[in-house]
Amino acid sequence: MGYVFRTSSISPSLSLVCFIEQEGANASPSRIMSVLSSNGPIRAAQYLRMSSDNQRYSTENQQNTISEYAQQHGYSIVASYIDAGKSGLSLKGRDALKQLLSDALAAQHSFDAILVLDVSRWGRFQNPDQAAHYEFLCRQAGVRVVYCAEPFGEDVAPITTIIKHLKRVMAGEYSRELSVKLARAHHQQAQLGFRQGGKLIYGFRRLLVDATRNPRQILNSGERKALSSDKVIVIPGPPEELAVIRRIFRLYVRYQLSVSEIAKRFAKAGIKGYGNNPLGVATIRHVLSNELCIGQMTYNVTTKRLQGRAIKNPERLWIRFSGFGPIVTVTQFRKAQERLSRSVGRRWDKGAIIESLRSLLAQKGLLSQALINDTEGAPSAETVVNHFGSLHAAYAAIGYKPPARPPFGINGRYWSEKAVLTGLQKLYAAEGRISNHLIDSSPGLPSEVYIRRHFGSIPDAIRQAGLPVLSHSQIQRRAWRRRKAAGCDDYYLGVCWTDAKLLRALHQLQKQYGYISANLLDQNGGTPSAYYFVKRFGSLTKAKTLAKLPAETHSQIMLAALKRKKEGKMIGRQQRHPGQRPGLRYRSDDILLGIRRLAKRKGAISARLIDEEANLPSSATVIHHFGSLSAAYQLAGLIHLDGKPVRFGLPPRK
Repeated sequence: MGYVFRTSSISPSLSLVCFIEQEGANASPSRIMSVLSSNGPIRAAQYLRMSSDNQRYSTENQQNTISEYAQQHGYSIVASYIDAGKSGLSLKGRDALKQLLSDALAAQHSFDAILVLDVSRWGRFQNPDQAAHYEFLCRQAGVRVVYCAEPFGEDVAPITTIIKHLKRVMAGEYSRELSVKLARAHHQQAQLGFRQGGKLIYGFRRLLVDATRNPRQILNSGERKALSSDKVIVIPGPPEELAVIRRIFRLYVRYQLSVSEIAKRFAKAGIKGYGNNPLGVATIRHVLSNELCIGQMTYNVTTKRLQGRAIKNPERLWIRFSGFGPIVTVTQFRKAQERLSRSVGRRWDKGAIIESLRSLLAQKGLLSQALINDTEGAPSAETVVNHFGSLHAAYAAIGYKPPARPPFGINGRYWSEKAVLTGLQKLYAAEGRISNHLIDSSPGLPSEVYIRRHFGSIPDAIRQAGLPVLSHSQIQRRAWRRRKAAGCDDYYLGVCWTDAKLLRALHQLQKQYGYISANLLDQNGGTPSAYYFVKRFGSLTKAKTLAKLPAETHSQIMLAALKRKKEGKMIGRQQRHPGQRPGLRYRSDDILLGIRRLAKRKGAISARLIDEEANLPSSATVIHHFGSLSAAYQLAGLIHLDGKPVRFGLPPRK
């Protein structure tokens, strides 16, 4: 991580670089020191870098050496640029050096020199000209790069340039030699069965062991060993995760489900991976292709040296070590690899995509996003969109006109995961909140049904977009505040109810009936509901206090209610208006029994019939309770009906 520290600015002094360029060969060290003493200290920035916790090159040691050099040679350090834990192989990730170069090349820079410990701290670039190029840019801008611990110091003679170039070559060569040594050590450790870096797939854990392989502890994500003598081996994870791995292979090999179908099924079942995140397509594909699932640790599959690109090695160079018993059978694993090889790794161009879509159209008679994603050997919908811009453009290229269908929300195009997450972020930035109604009315998003289908739930999609997920009570309170701010809560059944009117209504009910209760407010027909009073005042008790009605304890209220019940004056819960659905709170068995009775009475079952049944909750509630209507039907003992537009009903009597 790069850090930049600045001290108070010092008045500009004569640039040392300008003086050296003017004097040329006459710029001897004594002449330079005389100029420094006459013009005051030169403003300098110090650059510090270390790639690991190495005492020799720690930032503190570098800073001390540079500070001593600055005092002896007339520099005043006005800024510090620190890249801690950054490799010097390239400019990648070295934010402090990038900022230093940017500040040095600015029209008005706050320093006239850059102090670095030695050539290797400036960088171990594999091309020495790259280090020279960055130094040249600084010199062109009037900022000199000074290496404090090098023998040539501030000398700019031609021989110094040659020595400096050799130093740069040696710095790069050191990294190359170290890379070869580390690669050899990793190979030796891998042959002994020890884990060599890299993240583990789902279902496995890293176990820290000592030199004699005695276990110490399980390493969590981000944890590393503290002693060089300790080693790390891989062990199977919890039984529930291993059961998920076996289920992945069973669904992929035996039932021939695609990876995306497996991910959707797991998302619907609520199966989570690392970090409580859903098991995505990439994670499932890694599980299917990793030899850990057959108890075999594999190393040297790819080679990546000196921040270069990864190169896949031939299988004869792989290092394998049998660490534990197989999680799935070897036969099942090989079948999965054969199927993966047919669907992974192919590069698609427009011609190949058109041929694949035409073949799929001839086979299925239609095309859709789901059909394309679920077809093996065909490009994904994302790939088609990347090449043609949209699915409809690809359809037009093969002369296919899809049937008209209702769009998702108000925008029926193909939606990638990235587009949905970006749309949610923009909606939140514009509205300050996210709701189903806002999603359905936004032209930058598909419908909330579409999002729920692909992400598992709206909260999961919001969470993946990096947005805050509110609880149900928080959503309700915010909705109440919005309604109250808009004046909506002042009206109930067409009447404007002020606080004074509500309190007078409580007085009248108390005078007429002698008591106040939630059922009385709900059923008297002349006042808003008890829920309305709670929203306005916080609770019925607070409303009664504001109305200056007699205060009653809980026991007094319960005794009065029992007395009214004995006298037959109890007011129960009834419909406040025709067609109002009662607030049903059924157990699972009661819902299933009601569904079975409805199917028996109607001869079939459907979401519409459930919604029309007053003694059942809505179909949406049934789905929320059981996961889907099909699951509820099966639990209720209903079966598929042949030749019926409605799929489920009672089995025929034998």
